[in-house]
Amino acid sequence: MTVYELLDAAGVRCWVMGGWGVDALLGRVTREHKDLDLLVHRADLARYTDLTGSGGFARKLEWSENRSVEIDGVTSDTAFVDAHPDGREIDVHVVDVLDDEVIQLHDGPWPLPTDTLSGRGILAGRAVRCVSRDAQLAMHSCYDLPEKHREDVRLLQAPLP
Repeated sequence: MTVYELLDAAGVRCWVMGGWGVDALLGRVTREHKDLDLLVHRADLARYTDLTGSGGFARKLEWSENRSVEIDGVTSDTAFVDAHPDGREIDVHVVDVLDDEVIQLHDGPWPLPTDTLSGRGILAGRAVRCVSRDAQLAMHSCYDLPEKHREDVRLLQAPLP
């Protein structure tokens, strides 16, 4: 079972973004990926932590945009990477949703569009929730893009299947 499937089966609301998110929107793998990028809903962060922790993942780093927040009496990071001893990594950014507005709980450099959480895609023949194309394009701005991210943008700007 993949990390996404494990989280989804446990009711953790998360959306694939980054390189795998591009692939989900396109319905095909376009390149190798070093990690799985996820937006995770604030209300499900404790369940995410329990599931990934019991699966061998541990905190590797907190991103500079991290803001610690209190959730149900527990202080939690909002932008971090969890790593598994086998080399797998999960890059997490925590969001909340209020009146259909996606609220970043980290100091994200990009404004997210209103349709951010509306994406649907296919990975390994399975339907996944992912961020929308507009959200992917917003997330691929405000920094100097490496070549693989410039290619992601090019692919996203073409008509989706």
